[in-house]
Amino acid sequence: MATGGSAAKGRGGKTDRPKPPAKGSPPADPNLRAQLPYFVARLAVLVVVTVVLAVTGVNVVLAVLIGFVVAGLLTWPLGRMQRRAAQRSSQRGGTGGPRERGDAGSADGAGSR
Repeated sequence: MATGGSAAKGRGGKTDRPKPPAKGSPPADPNLRAQLPYFVARLAVLVVVTVVLAVTGVNVVLAVLIGFVVAGLLTWPLGRMQRRAAQRSSQRGGTGGPRERGDAGSADGAGSR
């Protein structure tokens, strides 16, 4: 098995195929603050459903599993909005937080819009 032929051909000069546009590299880091409200809402639905099932006498493990399914179905639109928020924040390139926009003086961190 000859290993030197194809590896050496790609290093020196022309290659047969052009380089793909960084497909394997991860996109810009998404703003986790943009996703936090959606995550908290989805987590709250999971906790409420699981606690209600556990209190009504369902086995705890089964209540958690059913809670995941029910919360996933109920909050599916929230998941889509969470993904869009992450995509928007990564397209902006920065975190989009209050300090980056110039709203460093706001006490609650929400900024003026």
